[in-house]
Amino acid sequence: MDTLFFFPFFLFLLILLILGVSMYFIIVRKNEFEERLALYRPQHQLSQKREAYLKKVRKFRLWVTGIIIVIFLAPLFLYLVLMIQEGVEVLHLLFPDEIIGETLLSLLIPFLVYYLLSYVFKRNEKALRMLVEQMSDSDFDLLLKVKDSLFVLTRYNPPFVLCNKQLYFFIFYAIREIDPAKITDIDWGYSKNGLYVKIKSPKITRITMSRETLSYLLQIVEQYNPKIRTF
Repeated sequence: MDTLFFFPFFLFLLILLILGVSMYFIIVRKNEFEERLALYRPQHQLSQKREAYLKKVRKFRLWVTGIIIVIFLAPLFLYLVLMIQEGVEVLHLLFPDEIIGETLLSLLIPFLVYYLLSYVFKRNEKALRMLVEQMSDSDFDLLLKVKDSLFVLTRYNPPFVLCNKQLYFFIFYAIREIDPAKITDIDWGYSKNGLYVKIKSPKITRITMSRETLSYLLQIVEQYNPKIRTF
């Protein structure tokens, strides 16, 4: 096999493997909260204020999904349009079968990336709906304060939510439910995406957020665990 062909093919397989593993941990394997979330169906109409918040959460998801479609699926649509316009026979005259096969395989990656990202944002939207439906008025007021502390483009994608004395951390690969009273350490440092926060409870959870958002998290944890160690 030609070395120039082998390297991109190996890279393609590596990326495909990484995507496959990611899809397993994000979509297939679920923790206890995510299992409850999978069975959740909206129970009743919420207050006008809560419904307004959730509508904006949905708009945020659709906006992000639209961007993902443009970035990752546009090449696929472009290729299909070319096939339709030129005809498959003409396309075979222009490009060898090997190139067409490689192109179709390479288009599989952006499609899988799109599917994975859209799944994560849809999962987060459903989780927010479930938690907003169940949380107290004070928890919802706190959620709105956290929203205002976030960057304008991510205001409806909170890093954490407090609901019925439980914290829910929205990590890319999972939504983790943690009892704030069991958090023993919180450490943080700066990264290119903001503050990099490490939470021990005793399992370690890593997440990024703004400094103002972190202040709300610290207030919650200190309320349930006054002996918490922060650095």
